[in-house]
Amino acid sequence: MQSLNAPDRAPIIEFAVDREHSGMRTIGCVTFLVGAVVSYLILNTIVPNGGLIVVGAALAIGVSLTYLADFLSKRYWPSNRYVQFLDDLITLVKGDLVQGEIDAGRNVNLLMWHFQAKRHPRVPKGWYVVANALEQDDNYIITYTIASPTDFDSMPLSRLSTQFQRKRDKKDDSRDLRKAGSVRRIEKAEFHRADLGAEMSVEDYHAYLDYLADTYTSWMPKDK
Repeated sequence: MQSLNAPDRAPIIEFAVDREHSGMRTIGCVTFLVGAVVSYLILNTIVPNGGLIVVGAALAIGVSLTYLADFLSKRYWPSNRYVQFLDDLITLVKGDLVQGEIDAGRNVNLLMWHFQAKRHPRVPKGWYVVANALEQDDNYIITYTIASPTDFDSMPLSRLSTQFQRKRDKKDDSRDLRKAGSVRRIEKAEFHRADLGAEMSVEDYHAYLDYLADTYTSWMPKDK
């Protein structure tokens, strides 16, 4: 989180999101493939008939170059995407494009949910995708993070997070209409998360929820 000051206006509080954006992942894949192939061609010229040793060395070089590309991308290629707070206006912006806007001076609905991430190359087995949505008049600002079960338990408001399941039991829905309505709202928010959700680090996600709770006491629930 950082505070930006500009003349004649209140300071802007902003949280950088999507530190590992899709462009970085593309660069990583390309770097690995190109680095491994080029390294193999060079090493095979230097050590003809090297066999598996050359292949292994080429792969190791490809992995090393990928780590280097990842480090440099994180340092010099930000996503240029932020959640910003200015007075009672909360916005999700990418450069000059506003992707979501919430008037925090009015009532805002908070939705919180989590689910176990499966078959994802960046997520260890058993970890959660933990998300929340600020919803107002069918407009959303959705942020999420990837957290271990231990990190999730220590998060602000984790007790209010609904365990999301993509397949619902229709019999259970018919018995509890309120619960069914809540599940449908979360399903809709999860659909938007997949499209315009903003990923935060665990630390920033903590700070983001704490800032909401401290600043917007009229509609933000307390942690305890």
